[in-house]
Formats: sequence, C-alpha cells, structure tokens
Amino acid sequence: MGLVSHLLGVLLLTESPVPSPLPEDPPIDPSRVTPGILGLVSFLFLVVAVTLLYRSMRKQMAKVDPNLPEGPADKERAEDARLTEEARKRGREDDQPPTQA
Repeated sequence: MGLVSHLLGVLLLTESPVPSPLPEDPPIDPSRVTPGILGLVSFLFLVVAVTLLYRSMRKQMAKVDPNLPEGPADKERAEDARLTEEARKRGREDDQPPTQA
C-alpha cells in the first residue's frame, strides 16, 4: 500500500495542473468563427415552427364567435369600472373647496 501511494504522489506532483496548448495548433481567429450548418438548420427549424404555430393560431382564432354572451368575468369588470368611476366623482367633489354662504 505504501508503494502505491508513493507512486500516485509522484505522478500527481509531476503532472502539470494547467495543460499547455499544442504548438502545432494555429490560433483561433475570432473573425473566422461562424455558426456553420448547425446554426442554419436551427434557424430554419425555428422559422418553420413559428410559421406553423402562427397558422394554427389564426385558424383557432377564426373559430371564436365574437357574439358570445357576457360571462361572470365581464360582469365583474363592468361593476368594477362603475365603482371606480363613482369613486373618482366623489374624489373630485371632495377636492373642491367648500363654498361659503
């Protein structure tokens, strides 16, 4: 066991913690980096997917009847708007200075 740990220690100490680049590799020129064929295929896939989703949405929206009866949410919104307008009117009345008789 002592020999194995000694050999592991020697191997770990002789290894460089940061690998150096190989001298035969040319440096990467940032102006030459392009998305390549994978980027083109990804972009075309997204264009096709968005087009299909848009067509499907238009088809579904055409099915919606614009003359639907009012639902509970519509009645609540109308009541809320009425109460808000009443509160604004009362607020305007309270802002006016009292008239002296």
